[in-house]
Amino acid sequence: MDELCVSASDFRVHLKDLANNVAAGGQRVIMARHGYKLVALVSQEDLAFLRKHRPGVEASAREAAGIPRVLKHPEYMAFEEVERLYRATNDMTDDDIENWRGKASVVIWLKTGKRPEVPPYSVLRRKAPGPPGPATEETQSIPPDD
Repeated sequence: MDELCVSASDFRVHLKDLANNVAAGGQRVIMARHGYKLVALVSQEDLAFLRKHRPGVEASAREAAGIPRVLKHPEYMAFEEVERLYRATNDMTDDDIENWRGKASVVIWLKTGKRPEVPPYSVLRRKAPGPPGPATEETQSIPPDD
């Protein structure tokens, strides 16, 4: 796989083309400013590899909170443990955690008759319903379901 080093100005101007090349698996892009390498644009496969082999802050946060690396399905866990882990994983945006939280919220709802106060999915990653355009930005705040 090729690596391409571009200036910050070129990166800004050609971001769409660079991102398409990276997504197609053709190259990695490194952005440099004044000769110093600052950031890299890598494919989803490369990112998954990096997350797996070099866990970052989220992995240490999981360990500190007592969250196992692999979460069992919430139906096969003690209810108190499901509630504890649901609270402990509140701010985590890892796909596996969010998938588990979705299942756990259903288990909590079925056991208590109430939905958890905190929604299972990160608001920043959910897309708002509606027509395409500025109103569907991923960072738009979505009110919780009542």
